[in-house]
Formats: sequence, structure tokens, C-alpha cells
Amino acid sequence: MASVFLSTLFILFLSSSIYARLPYTSPRPRHVRIDHHDVDTHSDIVVETPIFSWSIDDEKCPYNGTLLRGIQQIAYRLTVAQKLSFYSPKQTPLVIYDSGRVLSDLNTNVLYNGSALTSDTRYIYSIQYWSSTGAASEIITGEFRTALFNPKNELTASWIGSRQINMNELRREFDVPQSILSATVFMSGMGYGTLYINGINVDPSRRFDPGWTTYTQRVLYVSYDITQFLKGQSTNCIGVQLGLGFYTNEQWGGGVPPPASEVFGPPPRLLLQVNIVLNDHTTMNISTDTTWLGREGAHRKDSIYMGTFYDTRAERYNWSTAGFKDPYSLWLNASLIESPLSSPTGQLTYQSMDPIRISPYALHIATSASQTGYRLMPPGVNGGNVMNGGIFNATPIPNQQVPTYDVTQNIAGYCTLTITGRKGMTVSTRHAELLDKPGEDGIQYQGLNSANYQIITASDDFIIQGNPHEILEPMFTYHGFRYISIYANYINIESVVCSAIHSETTLIGNFTSSSLVLNQIQHNILWSQLSNIMSIITDCSQRQERRGWLGDAALSVDVALFNFDLYGLYVNSLRNIADVQHADGSIPDTAPFSVGGYVADPSWAHAYPEITWRIYQHYNDTATVKEHYIGIQGWVDYLTSRAQQGGLANMYFAYGDWETPVHYPVTNSSLVSAFSYLSDVQTMITLSKVLNNQTNVDKYSKLYNQLATEFHTTFYNSQVNGYAEGYQTANVLALRLPNVVPENLRASIIKSLVDNIATNNNHSTTGIVGTAALFPVLTEAGYHDLAVTIATQTTYPSFGYMFNNDVQNATTNWETYHALIKGVGGTDSLNHHMFNSIGAWFYRYLAGIQLNGFNEDFIIHPRLTTLLTNVDAEVHTIKGSIFVAWQRHTNDNTVTYNVTIPHSFYSIITFEPMKPAARCVSIEESGIVIWQQSSSLFETNVNGILWLRPDSIIEGAISARIAGGSYQWKVQWN
Repeated sequence: MASVFLSTLFILFLSSSIYARLPYTSPRPRHVRIDHHDVDTHSDIVVETPIFSWSIDDEKCPYNGTLLRGIQQIAYRLTVAQKLSFYSPKQTPLVIYDSGRVLSDLNTNVLYNGSALTSDTRYIYSIQYWSSTGAASEIITGEFRTALFNPKNELTASWIGSRQINMNELRREFDVPQSILSATVFMSGMGYGTLYINGINVDPSRRFDPGWTTYTQRVLYVSYDITQFLKGQSTNCIGVQLGLGFYTNEQWGGGVPPPASEVFGPPPRLLLQVNIVLNDHTTMNISTDTTWLGREGAHRKDSIYMGTFYDTRAERYNWSTAGFKDPYSLWLNASLIESPLSSPTGQLTYQSMDPIRISPYALHIATSASQTGYRLMPPGVNGGNVMNGGIFNATPIPNQQVPTYDVTQNIAGYCTLTITGRKGMTVSTRHAELLDKPGEDGIQYQGLNSANYQIITASDDFIIQGNPHEILEPMFTYHGFRYISIYANYINIESVVCSAIHSETTLIGNFTSSSLVLNQIQHNILWSQLSNIMSIITDCSQRQERRGWLGDAALSVDVALFNFDLYGLYVNSLRNIADVQHADGSIPDTAPFSVGGYVADPSWAHAYPEITWRIYQHYNDTATVKEHYIGIQGWVDYLTSRAQQGGLANMYFAYGDWETPVHYPVTNSSLVSAFSYLSDVQTMITLSKVLNNQTNVDKYSKLYNQLATEFHTTFYNSQVNGYAEGYQTANVLALRLPNVVPENLRASIIKSLVDNIATNNNHSTTGIVGTAALFPVLTEAGYHDLAVTIATQTTYPSFGYMFNNDVQNATTNWETYHALIKGVGGTDSLNHHMFNSIGAWFYRYLAGIQLNGFNEDFIIHPRLTTLLTNVDAEVHTIKGSIFVAWQRHTNDNTVTYNVTIPHSFYSIITFEPMKPAARCVSIEESGIVIWQQSSSLFETNVNGILWLRPDSIIEGAISARIAGGSYQWKVQWN
């Protein structure tokens, strides 16, 4: 048998040698990104910093068509040229940068290294790479344009509006004397603005531009290429509708009142400039000034929280076209209005993150479902399929006093109504996440239960035109809801179509398993996250919050980046944090600050280092680390100063292990704050290593070692053989921190944790901070089956209880486990993402995809469990697709693995024993035995497999180092 094995190795080795000499077909750079925007999903890319990324294409053996492995990029060439003419393809662009053939395997975050680009200019790029097979890729080309690099000096526009009327509709006519080469709009509407050119909404899928910031510090502007909408040698018209959005005092509530300098609000205001390049290459600008005309449009009230009041009788369908004359409404000249920027350091900056869009334009699909067309949800999962476009035909609920509809999925969005009625009649809508049950608490009829909307109405009210099949749609607002009631007396409701709204993103992750409970949790995670990305990471979508609570953002960022491409959103979130950081390094609970403490609970401001570190892990992005490194250091030093005042025993807190399940004890809150403080110091050390700052590595390593000792001596309680009171969260957090629990106590602390879980019938009793650490701690401690048991529970308290109760089966994650327990819940959100942290454990442990920055061998270590028969996970990373699927076969004691890792990359995959004390019998790859129990492990590069070795940590496990490509493994155990 050994001779057969050696012969097989020789054949594989010979094959791999032949591959290097085979003819090749031309690959092409895939999934090109410019300034972190995917060119496949963005037709108009606006760049601040030219950074290029691409992934390496598959190549096939020309003899048998099999995919090659171990392909490495060995060189690339990048060119950038200025686009001189917009209609003459024969004209040669002006090349301003040509890297030449650069010998490098770098294909992510490649910096443009040419002469400085100019503002508001079109460019053409080209990318080519050479692979280790001898192949030269196709040269791919595309276009991008630049933002304004110095808007303070480059904009001649003024902020305009009116203090006499609610001027939310503005227009300006102008003549263009000749043909147009290009036309670009730079615009900021406070709070929101929608652009029309010659009667056409330039981008009808966009909502709520620009994004919410600390307006006194930083205001975002957006840009549109309107070349195709303008007419040369003609009169043109620009129109803008304005909404207040969060540019209103409605956003303030609770906590410390804002400083007077940060209070702002009505009237709405507009800053806009059109830069036009004419056919003779001369330029002209159209800017906002007092020549613009404005009026109060049909939307008489717009509020994020309260909704819209819209009088369709006041619509003027041709109001943004040239030559428009209004016989009814009064249009006044706009007045100059002061800028929202009141801080001396205030900046107008380009909104580089993706805009908020309505479905189906809000979500792209990059997982394999986009290629295969397989977009079905796993069997048994309830709710809306996230891959079906985010559009829902709401279903009438029978026997309702008021016509009420079920969307079937809890979403953030709005509904479009098609109705027929008489002019002047009123249609009103109300929204809710829950329905009342007749017979309970004196309730006579089923209807909306809006208790958890607290003090807001979430209503839209319309006065109708009276046209047949009239379409009603709210402006500048959204609601978090599953149910909608429509008050429309003597009006025929023809259809109710509801659309999800969220920041534009791409689904890059997919996780399924043999557990219906885990699959439903994953579904709920996806929708909870989508519902709470609205230019900031909000906490919930239905009540008077929707704030940038940092604790929620910190806990969900890892899983969010496994599931969605959200680079720009999180970079903007970090800038929001930097905008509100105080001179002493402290940070408030929310960013932009609107509610909560003006100095954050440590577990909330933990978002600053945590988000920065996770962006590095998922995108290998050192630029963001550099941008925020000093700010993070300031926060860590602030915490150090607070800790020195009273020690870790008296570490300050506001929330502790927030939302511990009701009827269960709450862990010592100073311990929770101390955990977050030590975690931040640990992250500071890691980020210092990323930036090669050895001085700070040494400084904060010394501090961490001191704090680790103090944590143990302060909180260890020998009477309970655990930390603090011995509750789950306390022990979990101590175990999660490196070098806190002494080695001689570690086993007993783990046993104490496991015993507590057993006492609670294998349920967790942790709040949001403890839950994020619980599952990784149990898995790493050797209690992976227990972690899976807790994750798949369906009785209170558990994730599964959210969709296995007698009130409503959840399609999103709740704010609390007890949200619908009678007499306890009632005002909690049913669409929250702070418990989404369990999803990171799905990817990192159940599937074993350990993303860690792509600077070294990528670790794949699936954790097997007797409670699952299979797991499938996919993540479409900046390097390319990673796919891991494993399946247990008890009939022959084998585990099969399908694994794909990106080209030009290496991975170490670990096969752990199928059951404790099992020994490996054989390993096959693609049907060929590459190792048997009687054979020696090998260290020869055979078709992408570099070596097989006993794992250095897990007893009985075997690890393999493999090059990029797809593999099919079969591992047998006895």
C-alpha cells in the first residue's frame, strides 16, 4: 500500500510540474475596486484617494480543463490617463501615470503613485497582471472621476433657503451656449436633498443624502454626473427637493443636553454647484445664490420619526423643467442662509460611503448565488429572502377593523400605495412591528401594537389628487415595521408594495448549516443589520432612537463585515467618532452625539478601536489604522487616567452587561468596563504592531501585563471559584482576556462556567457584552458541543426563543431576549443588531474562517460537533472568494471538506478529530489518497498541497498548508 501511495505522490508531483509549462488562456483581473468601490456594482465612481484592488482569475489546464492551483501573481501594471474628450473614442488619453511592469504579488490596496490628480476630472485606468503560470492577463480598463480636493476654495456656491417659508423646493433656469463635454453637480442639502435636471430625477433610487454627521463639525456633499441630462445650446433647469432628516432638534433626547454651539435645525438649506465643460473646453458654473426661486412643495411635514404629511394637490409635475410657469403657487427668491458648519475646524467633505438606496437597488449579491442563480432560503426559515430584492407585496390580514397588511418580514423602509378616491380625501398609514391579540388586556379587536414605538407616531398622511390608480409614497422618512394599517375611508386600496431601505451594500457572506435554528438566526442577523445601516450604524429602526449607539456598532461589526461589504460605512462611522472625541480623549455614547452619556461607557466607546481593528482584519487596510491611531491612543490613555483614580474595582460604567435576560442576575459592571478597557489596550498593542510602532508596543504591553494582574487580583473570588459573583459573564470575560486567568486556575474557572450553564439548563444568562465572548470562549476551551447546544436552544432565554414563542416568530433579532414576555417587555425593539455577535462565531468557528488581515497564511479551522452534520460558509473577500463546507458521515467515520481560497494566497487548514481521541486513518484529496495511517506525513509541494503535519496544538488533529485554489478533502477517522 505504501508503494501505491508513493506512486500517487509522484504522479501528482509530475502533474504539478507539467502545469508550469502548459499553454495558457488569458485570465483577467476580477472584482476590481477603486477607492474601495467595486466597479461591477458602481457605474459612476468618485475618488478621493486612488487605491486599486483586484483578485486573481482562475486558470484551467488546457489538456483536461481542470482548475489550476497555486497560481501566484508575479507582476502587475497600472496606468492612469486623463480623459480629454467625452465623445471621441479615437482621441488618445493623456497618460499621467504608468507603473510599468512591477514585480510584486500585491493586488490589494495598491496606491496610485503618480502626479497629483486634479479635482472634478475624468480619468481612465488600466490594470494588467502576470501569473506564475506564464499567463499575462487581459488589460481591463475603466473610468473614475475625482471629488473636490479643496471644496472650501473650489465652490463658489452659497447656502440658500428661507426663514419666511418652509422653502423645500428650489429651482433655477440657465442657458448653455454650446454642446457639452461634461457636467458635474456637487450638492449638499440639509438635511436631505433630491436632485432633478430638466424634469428628471437624476437618481431615483437614492434616499436621505447626504448622510448624518455632526453637522457643526463635518457636512457631507454628494456628486452627480449629469452630462446626459443637460442640453447644449438650450435652456436648462435644475430642481432640488429638500427634507430636514436629522438636521433638526428632534434628534436630541435624553442624556446630557448638547452644547448651544451644536444645536441646529430648520430651515432646510441647499448648497449646490454645477461645473460644466463646454465643447470648446471652456467652463461655466451654476451656483446656488439669491437668483434661485423656491416655495413650499407638496410635502408639508417631513420627520424621520413622525413621518410625512404630503398634499398631492400641491404637486407641480413640470416644476423642474425650463419654461415652467406656476399659476397657483408663490415662488420667492431664496435668501442666503448661514452654513451648518459653525466649528472653526468644520469641513465640507465628499460622501465617499455608498448612499442610502431603496430596494431593489440597495443590495447587490456577490456570493455564488449570483452566479448559480440559487437564491432560495434554507428550508424552514421564515421571513423574506434577502436575495430577492427587498420588495414585498404586503398581504391583507382578514377581519380587520382597519385595513391592515402583513409584509411578512420586519424591515426598515416604507410602503407605496396605489389607490383610487376623490380629490381632497385623506389617506393615513400607521406602522408596527407587532399585532395586538384580541381578548388580552381588554383588547377587543386585533390591530397594531405600537407600544415599542414609544413617543413617535411613525405615520404618513396624504391628501389625494383624486386620479385613478393614484400612487402615494412618503418622502424623506422611513419606518421600522412588519405591519401597516391604512386609514382610507371610502377609498379603494388597490395594492400595498413595501420596500426595504438601507445604505447600499453587497452581500458577500453566506452561512448555512444542518440546524434550522442556526439558519434562522443567520437570516435574522442579515435583516437586523440591513435595517440598521442608514449612513450610520443605528441601534433600531422603529422608535425615536435610530441613533449611532457605539455599543451596538462595536458588537456587530465583525459579523457585519463577514456578511456585507461595508467598508465606506464603517470608515465614515470612525470619522463620526473622531468628530465627537473630546480634547481629553474621551468619547460620548453616540456618534454623532445625540443621546446617552457625554463620556461613554467603556464598552460603548470600545467601538473606536474595535471597528478600526476589524476593518484591518477584513480589508487589510492600514490607511484607516493610521488615520485613527492617535485618536484610539487618546481614548486608551483617557481610560488609563480614569482607572488610576479608583482602580479596576471601581471602574466607571453606565450600562455594564446590557440587557442581561430578565429574572437572571447581572454581573459586576465594573468588571465589564474593566474587560473593555483591557481589550482596548490589547487592540492598541495590535495596531501598534501593524504600524511597526515598537515604542508603543512595549509601552502598552507593559501596561496590559499590569492590568491583567490587577484584573485577576481584584475580581477573582475563591469562594465561588470564579470572578466577581461567579456569573457566566464574569467568568467568560476573564477567560476571553489573554493572560488574566492563571494557568493553574484556568481549568477550574472553565469548569465553574460550564457548571453554571448546566445549572441554567444549558442556557446563557449573558447580556450583550457577555454573549459576544461566550461562544468563542466555550469553543476554544474544548466545549464546542456545549456552545452549539446553547446556540440552538429554543426556550427562554435564547436566540431560538425569538422565533419559537406564542406571540410572534421573529424575522429579525430582538433588542432583548425578553422583549415579548408578558409583563416584562413591550417597549423593546424587535429589530436590533447588538446580539448579532453570535454570527461572527458562525464564520470564525463553525466554518473556521479566521480572517486576520491577509498578511500571513490564512487560517481555516472548522470546529466539528456531533450536533451538526454539515456547515457551508462563503465570504467574498477583497482577495477573492473563500468557501468552506464540511459534512460528517457517520456511516464510514469520515468528514468531507470542500475548500476554496483565493489565488496568490496560502492557507493552513486544520482537520480536527471527528470525535475525542479518534485517530486519523487516511486523507484523500480530489479522490486521491495522499496520506494513510501507515505512511509518513509529507512536506512536498504536490498540486498546491505544500505539507501535511500533526497540528501543534490540538491533539490528534492534522494540518495542511495549501496554495490558492479549490480542494475536496475526505478525512477518515477511527
